[in-house]
Amino acid sequence: MPDSSPALLAAAAPDLARDGGPTAGSRGRVVGFVLDDASSDALRTGLDGIERKLDIKRGGVRQATRFMQSETDIRAVIVDIADCADPIAGLEALARVCPPDVRVAVIGEATDIAFYRLLVTTMGVTEYLPKPVTRDAVQSVLRPHLVGQEPGPSAIRQGHVIAICGAQGGAGATTITVNLALQLADATRGSVAILDLNLQNGETGVMLGVQPGTGLRNALEDPERADALLLDRVAISVGPRVRLIAADEAIDADLRITEAGVSHLLGLLRQKFNSIVVDMPMPVPPAIRPVVAAARHVFVLLEPEVTGLRNARALRAMVTEIAGVNRVFTVLNRADGRGGLTRALVEKALGAPVDFVIPDLGRKMVEAVNLGQPALHSVPMLRRALAGMVREVSGIAADPPRSLLGKLLRS
Repeated sequence: MPDSSPALLAAAAPDLARDGGPTAGSRGRVVGFVLDDASSDALRTGLDGIERKLDIKRGGVRQATRFMQSETDIRAVIVDIADCADPIAGLEALARVCPPDVRVAVIGEATDIAFYRLLVTTMGVTEYLPKPVTRDAVQSVLRPHLVGQEPGPSAIRQGHVIAICGAQGGAGATTITVNLALQLADATRGSVAILDLNLQNGETGVMLGVQPGTGLRNALEDPERADALLLDRVAISVGPRVRLIAADEAIDADLRITEAGVSHLLGLLRQKFNSIVVDMPMPVPPAIRPVVAAARHVFVLLEPEVTGLRNARALRAMVTEIAGVNRVFTVLNRADGRGGLTRALVEKALGAPVDFVIPDLGRKMVEAVNLGQPALHSVPMLRRALAGMVREVSGIAADPPRSLLGKLLRS
């Protein structure tokens, strides 16, 4: 083994970041050493279902180095360098005991591109993920490396689709759609579209105090009639960088939405907006399922009531079949409402964990709807409740606003 140098990892593992050689995915365990619960959870869910055993341990680069001194049946190691005063020296020490065919992925606090290039290009690290680590980032960026397949380049950068599916009437899907979109725009400073596919009984316009126009129905029924100019006419500005695309069709209208129309509209939106948050109708018609296929996140929303459990199970199964198990998230809304089921009972009935919990936020939520104002502006607890979802979608820690005392103490 050569002496320690910045290129040591590249020398020890020449295939780490470049080719998916046969040894990378043919044997052994994937072992992760992480320092916080959030990163551990993201790795477990993002790597769920890989054909070999996944072992997540608490620790950082020093613990990983000691582990690799005695273990041999390892395919890949994921190491957290957030607590390392000299991460380069720490990774060089790991490289000295790491066999050449073991892939090394790194997570940490640094976000600058120079550091990323140093690790991946110079040191031969497979991939680097900055914190906060999300399930989506693990699945789309890290997972392909660990199973021996490199992520393919995208020909065109496209917006991120987030689908909100209510498992029962009144579960709060529209409320979550509207306020998640607004908070996402605040956190990312990107352009966000709210797409309401409830054309006959949609409530997004009511919640935002605007009247949807015409045109969305035509675009969904006939893709040849949809273009960027139509979007400009249909989209309503509801905040900085946020646009609403919705309709208000008569209850007896004979809608003939086509799969081609939905796909074409979604493609136009993904070229124009960084994120598209979609309020899905329930049940989900076959023509609208392209949204599920395109979505990186599908949030299934239910209240702690027996009536929503069956539909939530069916929705989760549908999303898993179309997009994969790692795309579906369960949101328990009004979780502490009187007489509701406990979280443990909900999870037992679903056969899956609840990913996000939103408490009952009381009458101010209803008042906001009646006033046609986003509840995010008048119910501070809602912003805190949505922070986890924003973090998962964007990869940005959406910390709740600090109190006045906290701001003064920081000044």
